[in-house]
Amino acid sequence: MANTISNMKMTNPIKGLVSKRRKRFTEDGFDLDLTYIRDNLIAMGFPAEKLEGVYRNHIDDVVKFLESKHKDHYKIYNLCSERSYDCKKFKQRVATYAFADHNPPKLELIRPFCEDVHAWLSQDRKNVAAVHCKAGKGRTGVMVCCYLLHIRQFATAPDALNFYGIKRTTDKKGVTIPSQRRYVGYYATLVQESLNYQPITLILRKILLDPVPIFNGGQGYLHFVIWESEKRIFSSETIEVRKGMPSISISIDHNVPLTGDIRVDFFNKKPKMKRKEKMFHFWFNTFFVRDYLPPDYGDNGELPGERSTRALSCDGTAMELPMVTSHSKARTSSLASLGPKPPTLVLAIDKWGLDDAHKDKHHKLYSADFKVSLLMHRQWEVTGSGITQTVPTMVPRADVQIGMSGQETPSESSEADSSECETTGDEDGWESGEFSLSLVAKRQSITHSISRTTHHQQPQQQEQHNSTSPMGMTGDNDKNQQSADDSNASNLFTRSVTLTDT
Repeated sequence: MANTISNMKMTNPIKGLVSKRRKRFTEDGFDLDLTYIRDNLIAMGFPAEKLEGVYRNHIDDVVKFLESKHKDHYKIYNLCSERSYDCKKFKQRVATYAFADHNPPKLELIRPFCEDVHAWLSQDRKNVAAVHCKAGKGRTGVMVCCYLLHIRQFATAPDALNFYGIKRTTDKKGVTIPSQRRYVGYYATLVQESLNYQPITLILRKILLDPVPIFNGGQGYLHFVIWESEKRIFSSETIEVRKGMPSISISIDHNVPLTGDIRVDFFNKKPKMKRKEKMFHFWFNTFFVRDYLPPDYGDNGELPGERSTRALSCDGTAMELPMVTSHSKARTSSLASLGPKPPTLVLAIDKWGLDDAHKDKHHKLYSADFKVSLLMHRQWEVTGSGITQTVPTMVPRADVQIGMSGQETPSESSEADSSECETTGDEDGWESGEFSLSLVAKRQSITHSISRTTHHQQPQQQEQHNSTSPMGMTGDNDKNQQSADDSNASNLFTRSVTLTDT
């Protein structure tokens, strides 16, 4: 014991630097990155071994602490997906509820964790639960806060998060990643409204960025990827953002169903370039998308006639989306009364709710009022048919067709400042979704119909297809055929990506 305490004293300065502003347990000869959130609930750093144990909690020290303070009455909850340890050291009392660092957990993971912890603590009043991830702050905070909501110590997510921040850190900053905080709010909703979570499928129709991010030279290139849990389900082509655009509106040409936990990543990436700069990302769950546009607003989120007015205007006013909340309505209620097709649901996330963008405190890349809005709709049942439908699926095209009017040539653009963005590695094989792109400007309109590859293509085929897809001018016959196709589809939704440039 003396040697152990001596070793801990020798490494205290290093461990103190690594733990940063997390509170440490420094009693009875122990110095551990460990905090009692409640008398029977501990948040701590990873119990490491070998060299890592020099600057983190050494697993032997954690074992000695638990054996001396809570012998035969402790259980470990490991949230790390990237590492593990010998559970025998903790007498096999280890439960794993793993998820990735800097990310929220799958929603289905939260309730089982809370029930497990509660069952263990209810067995004996002496029992304690020790929860850890790597640093013992972010992921640990998410699950601990959810447990505090589960036992109704707190009624709201902000109260639980504030309490955890005070208990775990010296600067009251416990869970700081926006998506992680969002998922604590989700679980608060489940508890408050006594809801049973079931994955809901929504169809993504449009993404709005308002106002345009601040690129070097006033112009840049957007690329975004959508993930459903760990599966990549959509990857866009490069979208040029031209100088002077007040906002960006991206309509998804191909039906993209989203179910459950969804992650959207945005990058600044030039065409045909592998290197890309991370801008921001965010997680959300489709079950909690409740707000919808009023019936007067069209499928593209604009009032009738507003699009042409905006295209000709020069005031640069960004479109505001009025939302009608439905928090008081039962989630299982029918939407049939709202019309033959479901309403447009809106998920609006401001700058402070976007992972990475929230770090831009001085508004160098995103203005203070920057936000991202996703326009979606639910699947619905056609009256009298008993058949659940989504928007009609258009047949994927194998080529790229570009129609252009006007003589103006797009100017050369530059990348965003790499010092403000995270640089990621080369992109691996991915599945692209077909969408089309329209740049509506004062004297010029450019429409891109971007090719879509199927989910079954190999990565090499996808890369080759993207680099060799033919381009050609769209003739009148093609336009007439496309018009007929749109008519047959009942013109349910606008299928274009509109970047509004006034």
